[in-house]
Amino acid sequence: MKVATAAAAVLLVWCHSASGDGASAQLLCNGHAELCSRPYNSISFACTHNSYSYPPPTESLALNQQRSIQEQLDDGVRAFMLDVVRPSAAESIWNRLINWTRQVFSPPNASLDSVHLCHQSCSLVDKGRFVDTLKVFAEFLDKHPSEVVTFIIENVSGFSAKDLQPSFAQAGLEKYAFTPKPVFAAHAANHSGYQWPTLGQMVSENQRLVVFVDSGEQADVVPYILSEWEYVVEIPYANINPVKEFPCNQDRPRDGQPRDLLVLNHFAYNRLTIAGKNIDMPLHPSQIKEHQYNSVASLQMHLGTCAKTWGASRVFNFITLDYYDIGNSSVFQIVNKINGVK
Repeated sequence: MKVATAAAAVLLVWCHSASGDGASAQLLCNGHAELCSRPYNSISFACTHNSYSYPPPTESLALNQQRSIQEQLDDGVRAFMLDVVRPSAAESIWNRLINWTRQVFSPPNASLDSVHLCHQSCSLVDKGRFVDTLKVFAEFLDKHPSEVVTFIIENVSGFSAKDLQPSFAQAGLEKYAFTPKPVFAAHAANHSGYQWPTLGQMVSENQRLVVFVDSGEQADVVPYILSEWEYVVEIPYANINPVKEFPCNQDRPRDGQPRDLLVLNHFAYNRLTIAGKNIDMPLHPSQIKEHQYNSVASLQMHLGTCAKTWGASRVFNFITLDYYDIGNSSVFQIVNKINGVK
């Protein structure tokens, strides 16, 4: 059945374009034939920071985006930073008793209600159950068999992969999840050099969702939830407004060892200091416009600086913005330029 599904997916993504002597077939991957032959780690993707943190509530001071997950997908965003949090209500004695009862009498759905998408605290922004947002992604992948999507999950409440797995299963996403084959790590050393499949292979095998988590991975239990820090490095994210020059040094993990994938965090925070404690809050859209952080010029300057640190040939895989829609589609222009496509 799996082979048949994958074959059907391949047939669906063959596009027929007119030529002088008839129709020629061409496989597209994330909208571009040129990307099909390239390994996953050699491609750049538009990424949103705290992708779920959009209105409502409009008045929240912890928003990072203006457009919904569905709108982000429709616009061309293909990498999403998501925070999984246990709602504070679930910590009360009464709710602990309810959750315990569910775990005993209804184990298949035991964790669905306890895993929410929240901005650190669910009192700031609570986008509800993780599984409900995952269903949006599942529907998108169902309808777009040539698209590859990535999750970078911040595990705020310390869930195990086993805790997160029911949400993926219930949403119908497990069938799309990329699972490394036994030979995947055969030539890898020091967290790099993995033999990543090409986008074309991922499309043809219908493994079009890559899932990274910053903690709680259990490769022997849920092999498709991958350890972020095994494969990914990030440059600093705690950039305080106003930013004169975005940094490029390896911030996480701080072991100095490169990985196959690189996150370029290109966003800033407003910092408040109260009683000696720093509190960082996202910028308002008007501030991003004022400082032109999302402009092509700002992104190009950042990439130019980082090329000096990482080397001119290094691909910056996840170009990550707050309010990505501000800046006349600049992030998509930059990603296309990195990928050498139009």
